[in-house]
Parts: sequence; structure tokens; C-alpha cells
Amino acid sequence: MSKVFIIDDDSIHQRIAQIMIEKHQLFDEYTSFTEAEKAVAFLKDKKNSPQELPDVILLDLNMPVIDGWDFLDLYQNFKNELSKAIRIFIVTSSVDEKDILRAQDYAFVTGFISKPLSPDIIRGTL
Repeated sequence: MSKVFIIDDDSIHQRIAQIMIEKHQLFDEYTSFTEAEKAVAFLKDKKNSPQELPDVILLDLNMPVIDGWDFLDLYQNFKNELSKAIRIFIVTSSVDEKDILRAQDYAFVTGFISKPLSPDIIRGTL
């Protein structure tokens, strides 16, 4: 069973991703978070339950309170405690080359995806 977390404060982008996942049966299950801190809390709480953890995280960068960069910094501190390896893809509308270069500083980030998402792009995360 494959699971994906969508971490994005924009409900429209979240819904688009959800519709594509459902319509094209890209993942068996998805969970959406509009606040990165809730995703961090969930991951920490379920760190010893691999069946509860996602296979993939689609992470937006520009969010209030805890943005995508803050999420990555927090994740880096506890990722080795997780009972499952998770692939993280940054999904953003940013076309700033600095963001792409900064993402490369996080060895555990699998990829950098520009919005809008498409079924083929999401399929590429599997």
C-alpha cells in the first residue's frame, strides 16, 4: 500500500493533487496537511509505525508559521528515528534558482517539482 502526504497551505493546490491521485489511482491513500507543524507532529508520533508513515511527501515551500524550509530543518533532526524511509519532493510555484540550489543542501530531498502538478509528475514520485 502506498501513501502520500500533501503538505500545502493552499487548499486549491491540495484539492488538485487529491483529485489527480484519486482519478489516476496514483497512491492507495493520501493525507493532507495545511500546517507543516501538524505533519511534523504526526511523523514524530507515528515514527515507530511504518504502516502509518507515508512513502512520499509532497512539500510546499511557501507556508505561514512553519514553511517548507523549516519543515526540512525539523525533519532532518528526527528522520533517522523513523521506521521507514520517506521520499520528499518539494512542490512549489517558485522558479527561483536559489530555491533549487538550496533544496540540494538537503540530501534526503528526492526532487524539486514546479507547480502545477500533473498526473505524470505525481506518477514520477512513485
